[in-house]
Amino acid sequence: MRLGEMLVKAGKVDEFQLNSALSYQRHWGGQIGSSLVKLGYIGEDDLLRFLSEQLNLTRIDLSRMSIPAAVLESIPVEKAVEYNVIPVDRKELNGTAFLLVAMSNPTNLIVIDALQFATGCRVRPALASHDSIRAAIERCYGSLPTRVRTLEDPPSRVDPVPDIDPFHFPPFKPENGPIKTVEEKFERLVRILVEKGLLSIGDLEHLK
Repeated sequence: MRLGEMLVKAGKVDEFQLNSALSYQRHWGGQIGSSLVKLGYIGEDDLLRFLSEQLNLTRIDLSRMSIPAAVLESIPVEKAVEYNVIPVDRKELNGTAFLLVAMSNPTNLIVIDALQFATGCRVRPALASHDSIRAAIERCYGSLPTRVRTLEDPPSRVDPVPDIDPFHFPPFKPENGPIKTVEEKFERLVRILVEKGLLSIGDLEHLK
């Protein structure tokens, strides 16, 4: 179920507000959650709390978090900016790499699928506000030796990545068999086009 539908079903917004936010999104771009917040239909903290409760996801405070460069390099800065996400932790379980990614809209399966295809990791979303993710991208990616950017001075003290365990799920079993259905072939093609930059997330949203 999409985020807008979830919010309407829960009574957090009504149909008029959702349609208004969708119109705003089509005109200005961005995510539906951000559109609802900008239009004043729901507070950002209320939105994150709702998603955390509904999806049983961890909320992360990125403002004082120090993310290792090796983790940041899992997602290129261009992709982090495009999707407004940032990787915060990486683990390997039973030979499979799992990447914890801070997102403001973890219901966007297109983004999650694109990240999994690009990184080769199983992506597990965590919650953070849109603005805090953007600020973390500027602060953390700007600190990488390979990038030269003018940024604000970092905080005098940063906290390590919190000891959270978002990886409480059954081991992932990769699908080694051939693609059997037309739908699976189409999904694989879409992933390739997104990765090569021939399709954008906005283009895919219009196909829904």
